[in-house]
Amino acid sequence: MTSQDYIALIDSYGGHFSLREFHIQDGIERMDTSFLRSYLAWRKWHGFSTLISSTWRKDDPNAHGKGMAIDNLLFTQWREAQPTAMHHWLLASTWPFKGVGLYFDWNYLDRSRNRDIPAIGLHVDGWDGDRPGQRPLRWLRIDGNYYYQSVTYGSFYCQANGQTTSLQKAINQHSGQ
Repeated sequence: MTSQDYIALIDSYGGHFSLREFHIQDGIERMDTSFLRSYLAWRKWHGFSTLISSTWRKDDPNAHGKGMAIDNLLFTQWREAQPTAMHHWLLASTWPFKGVGLYFDWNYLDRSRNRDIPAIGLHVDGWDGDRPGQRPLRWLRIDGNYYYQSVTYGSFYCQANGQTTSLQKAINQHSGQ
């Protein structure tokens, strides 16, 4: 596809992004077109301002390296306020993404104030994984630790620290409750 084809694709889903937003690492050309269409449709469906923080990554053997993942920040007010963590989770896990990760330890640089602002990061992907039966996969990252959701129990377990949490407990901890 040419740059004009990608612009037309983006425009057909509401024109919420520019090509530059997908050229973070190496460009929109590395993205899987089916996943890109799904992502653009998801953005049109949820309607929140969306900041893309990562797309395709060189030397990544997983979803990003396959062009099937996007990391983003969602805002109710552009770079001022985000939807709740639960709202993030519901928006991403309701859509048929194969991977959804909620990151409670992200920041973004507010250039106008020249400081990092705490934020909720959201990873979405359309990758099947390299092991059959691995997807859909849901996870939380809290203080650098990954907690993967059990499809049997619904709880999240971190192999690194041996702890278990729930989505609600992680949300409460993040919001200081």
